Amino acid sequence: MAEENEKELKKVRFFKKIRGYKRFLLFTGIYLGLFLILLAASAEYTSRPAFCPTCHYMETFYQSWRTSAHNKVDCVECHFEPGISGTVRGKLNGLVQIVSYVSQSYKKRKPWAEIPDNTCARSGCHEMQDIKDSTYNFKGVQFSHANHLKEQRRGKTLKCTSCHSQVVQGSHIEVTEATCFTCHFKKSDDPEHKYDKLADCNTCHSWENRSKEEMASFRYDHTNVRDNKFACMDCHSNTVTGKGDVGKERCFQCHFETERLEKFTDVELMHDKHIKKHSMKCFTCHNQIEHRVQKIDPTAPPDCQSCHTNAHTQMVSLYTGENGFNVEKSPSAMFMNGINCRGCHVFHEMDRMDINTSKSGSKACDKCHGKGYDKLTEQWKAGTVKRLATINSIFKTVSAVVQKSSSDKKTQALELLNQAQHNIRIVEVGKSVHNIQFADKLLIGAYGLMKNALSTIGAANNLPEFTSASEFIPNECYSCHSGIQEINVKKFDVNFSHNKHIVDQKISCNKCHSNEQKHGTTIITKQGCNNCHHSASKTNESCAKCHKFQEQVYNGNVFGKNQPDFMKTGGAGCGDCHLHADKVMKPDKMICLKCHEAGYDDQMGEWKADVKKISAELNELIQKAKVMELSSEEKAELEDAKKIYNQINSYPSIYVHNYDLITTVLNEKKKKLKNFVK
Repeated sequence: MAEENEKELKKVRFFKKIRGYKRFLLFTGIYLGLFLILLAASAEYTSRPAFCPTCHYMETFYQSWRTSAHNKVDCVECHFEPGISGTVRGKLNGLVQIVSYVSQSYKKRKPWAEIPDNTCARSGCHEMQDIKDSTYNFKGVQFSHANHLKEQRRGKTLKCTSCHSQVVQGSHIEVTEATCFTCHFKKSDDPEHKYDKLADCNTCHSWENRSKEEMASFRYDHTNVRDNKFACMDCHSNTVTGKGDVGKERCFQCHFETERLEKFTDVELMHDKHIKKHSMKCFTCHNQIEHRVQKIDPTAPPDCQSCHTNAHTQMVSLYTGENGFNVEKSPSAMFMNGINCRGCHVFHEMDRMDINTSKSGSKACDKCHGKGYDKLTEQWKAGTVKRLATINSIFKTVSAVVQKSSSDKKTQALELLNQAQHNIRIVEVGKSVHNIQFADKLLIGAYGLMKNALSTIGAANNLPEFTSASEFIPNECYSCHSGIQEINVKKFDVNFSHNKHIVDQKISCNKCHSNEQKHGTTIITKQGCNNCHHSASKTNESCAKCHKFQEQVYNGNVFGKNQPDFMKTGGAGCGDCHLHADKVMKPDKMICLKCHEAGYDDQMGEWKADVKKISAELNELIQKAKVMELSSEEKAELEDAKKIYNQINSYPSIYVHNYDLITTVLNEKKKKLKNFVK
């Protein structure tokens, strides 16, 4: 007993004997050792998966890990990068999370962990080369890592966690199909983006080289479908829902700095920061795209496009100003201002199957553009019909030349013709009223393609001229009046050709029209027209170019007759009555005395009175017949009488050109109407 007490006293004396800095170093060493032991024990304990659910918000993550294929791998093996530096950073990050949990600031944000690729590819796990050289069967889809990791996909570098999501519906590091859909089904304006190939069913769902047993294991045995080479879309339509777009509001979930938010439109930067550097999931930012076979919703409108695949395609192409060859995009002004189809298709018609259809019409324009705008659309239609007839005639000629060609470049020429026909078809089916300027450009583009086709095979280019309206119509007029060169109108009792004046004579629009008081007001007078037309040749033939009906009446070959005026028979021409001192004039009755005896001038007044009287009597019969029930033959007779009456009365002085013919025709019509009008 005494010996034990002696030993204790010696220990006490030992610590008491140590003084000064030695005592300080001793206790510092003891405390440091204890701290390191505690630190090592804490590091070991906190590295165990069982520690993670200590923070209750980690329970979901922990449970998903326990049921995953990685449940034999400790959390830190993936969440810490390889090496001591990765472990230190991971531990420090864990310390931050503990502080966040204790301070309850975690409630303000969702926990987030970045899993870099080098943790997946560490020794003993997933060798990167082995992964790239392997192909997997993922839910019936043959998946190759090489296609996704060796090269950039759509210009983006993918990471392991781009597809293997950290937590999705209780799964841990499982492949997230939504990521596949975001890449394969999100459309893009990037010309390098091969959407048709990516979205092609056979890219992933190939039935070739599958055994009968494997085919039978699916929900439906597609053996017959495969053998008969049916397309997937023959049965399954509308399998993609969503666009995968990114709303800027998503950025506010993580960021608030103005300078960062301003870079929202820099797509390359966004992907570099979020995917390549921080391994974020695609649909953290992108709205998800769904891809699955969907049952028909009886409450939803029918999917017309599944059968009528080309319905309204050409109309949309014209309206949006896209999908043409050898022509730049040129969307309609109404499209650019957000007007949809129903903005013009305002009239509703019910067919015999009780199907309600929204249709447009000329009057639909008036409700927004004002009364009279419908005349413009009618001009567009008429002008397009003529231009289509011309371009189709040219196409037929070029097509025949190319088909007969023996050139080794015939295939290239035929492809150019197909593109030209595509342009023409858009205008034919799409209706130029949807975008008159783009319709004009499409036809010009088609004309250029046909010329290229001839050049490709070395054939002579002898095509008739086909020019764009923009070459001779000012820009301020072209936007609305493209195609006006094909329109003929009646002015001053004369058929007026815009083509002859605009295209041939290069006369500008403001020569005849002005916007000073009212848009498009005609300011040219009849005398203004005559200043040009009557200053040139003054032969009978030149007169007939504008005064065709007068010429026909004078010659007597109109209304199915052959009864020339007696002055025509006597050799008198237009100039004998209408020329005075080499100037064209509208003569009065005194001109008769130039050749006839005195008193003959009164004959003109008598002719006028006779024609006026007979015309009035014919019109009276026409008005009576309108309210009667007539047979088909009688209706035809009435329409013919109305046509002749209107034509004769449209030219007040026509009677002097052939009095006998005019009175004969009017009296004949009177007699025929009297047979059934009492």
